[in-house]
Amino acid sequence: MKLVILRSAKTGVEKAPDGPYQQEFNTHYADRLIGNLRGHPEFCTACANDCFHCRASYRRNHSRDIAGVFAFPAVLPYLIEKPQDYVPANVPAHDALVAVHIHEQILLAMLNHCPRWGTRCVVVPLEAPDWISRGARSKAIALCRANGVEIDFPKPLCAFKPAPGTALAEFRESFHIGCPDVALTVENGVITKADVKVAAACGSTYYIARWLVGRNLDDDLATEVISKRLHSYPCTASMERDPELADDTPLHIAGQAHNKILAPVKDVPAPSHDRVLSPTGRLVQRAPSDSLKNIRHAKELILQEHRSHGAVSFKQLQARAPNLNRAAFISAMLLLKKEGKW
Repeated sequence: MKLVILRSAKTGVEKAPDGPYQQEFNTHYADRLIGNLRGHPEFCTACANDCFHCRASYRRNHSRDIAGVFAFPAVLPYLIEKPQDYVPANVPAHDALVAVHIHEQILLAMLNHCPRWGTRCVVVPLEAPDWISRGARSKAIALCRANGVEIDFPKPLCAFKPAPGTALAEFRESFHIGCPDVALTVENGVITKADVKVAAACGSTYYIARWLVGRNLDDDLATEVISKRLHSYPCTASMERDPELADDTPLHIAGQAHNKILAPVKDVPAPSHDRVLSPTGRLVQRAPSDSLKNIRHAKELILQEHRSHGAVSFKQLQARAPNLNRAAFISAMLLLKKEGKW
């Protein structure tokens, strides 16, 4: 899978925003993400003298898979007259496009060209509340939908866990970045190994996993290891409260994502709210358990009808399960399509 990264970068000659008509873009997070993907030895220095190069054994250097990195000015006007002038002429063919805090008008101009480049999916991480406006997100989603391109706005990127069978899921698995996935080996109640399958893009998951090894499951690992290490790494997600996250912070969402590492071996703290992240990077109300049960039932019926008759109609489905509403069947069909089962 080939990747193109769009980022903001300082040239060393630009000035700080001059008045209310200019904005400055984050450049640090892109440095972290690219350093992680390229496996730079000096990428992580969190352990200082205690470092034993825990990331080296993974041999994760995706330099050959990065088809290009394109930088845009770190200080730009809020309104650009001709954003298309910023679209590079030499963007190579690629499968995935990652845009790290670039001007939203430039992002939209870039998305217009995705069919020409063969782009299959776009990931726009939101590490802070003001990285992109809701209106620009809506336009980006419409553009990508019209071009058959998958797009996601994870807030933050370590909450990124797309549906299986999608190009977005392939991106997460190929580059090992997104919602953390760590396989823990436990012997006699003690964690003896922590194998990082997927890490936060900033690299903090490797640091956390290293310090989980040797700890007893009876310890308060969520507080004593995950929270402590995430804050000292430090996590690159914002500590600013976000109305779209139910007044929570991206940093807290990152902590919850890492707490789930422990779920296979011990109980983890429950989230502080009953909402989940949507594909647009917003927290929405979690579906009631009975709704989820109805959707699972609808999926089973759809597959049965498809195997038996080769075609499926709402009339047939509702005749078999009159207690299920049309919304359950539509949700089931969308999920089956994303999972590649129908």
